[in-house]
Amino acid sequence: MSMGARPQATHRALSRYQSGEVSAEITLMHLLLAAGTLDAFKQTIRDLAESGVPLLMSLAAMAGSHAAGLARTAALVEAGLADADGPGGPDGLASIRRQYDRAVAIAPEAAVALYSLGDPAVLDKATGELVSLLRHWGVLGPTIEALDIGCGIGRLERALAPRLRHIVGIDLSAGMIAEARQRCRGVANTAFLECSGRDLAPFGDCSFDLVLAVDSFPYLVAADPRIAAHHFDEARRVLRPGGRLAIFNYSYRSDLARDRDDVAANAARAGLRILRDGVQELRLWDGAGFLLARPAA
Repeated sequence: MSMGARPQATHRALSRYQSGEVSAEITLMHLLLAAGTLDAFKQTIRDLAESGVPLLMSLAAMAGSHAAGLARTAALVEAGLADADGPGGPDGLASIRRQYDRAVAIAPEAAVALYSLGDPAVLDKATGELVSLLRHWGVLGPTIEALDIGCGIGRLERALAPRLRHIVGIDLSAGMIAEARQRCRGVANTAFLECSGRDLAPFGDCSFDLVLAVDSFPYLVAADPRIAAHHFDEARRVLRPGGRLAIFNYSYRSDLARDRDDVAANAARAGLRILRDGVQELRLWDGAGFLLARPAA
């Protein structure tokens, strides 16, 4: 079988899929990342289709049914716009801003979630699963005012607006904010703001009951771990007593133990209590969830 540019990554992705550890969507995302180009990815899929292994053949069939979206997703990969490990230091956040301004213009759904395979229906399904988990965690409700760090195209705002009093989405990327405003046009209890990525300075103390960060901390960690750490302090500041901070994926280092250690250290310094520690309770997406609380008094 063709193993693309990164054979170990391809083998690991298929092994995880065959063991039931990850979804087909996540597997196709990793196969594309390992291949590096659309042509190489197509060869991998042809090999799967000819493997004679029913599970792998079904994976190839799924890729075929999402061919157009995968081509858009591949365009992000080939352009280097699917990498969270950009330059650190002073240019880190500026690089992330440029990356997402370019990515959202090419493939909005894939730009915020490569595992969507560039398909709005897949992204809606993943978003619905995340909303259901947040409801299960008890952090939603008609009196809740929420802040979404790294809101992207506003997918969570659209999904959560009926379940909250108000939600504000912030993002580094002006392109993402423009797309989010367009998609949430007419949803009265949403607002969007371009931010610096360094802090939550636009917001006053005790402004929110819930702070969300879905796949945004990995980019802060890659840019500068100190910026990521500062967001814990800032989240505590803008949360009301008893408020919650929900983080899905702290980093893309593939080291959950290290992520748990870093979250614990940042939470302790900021005075936040950990309620859920890197749990993986989603089926379509393999994001690790952290739920933290500001003490009620």
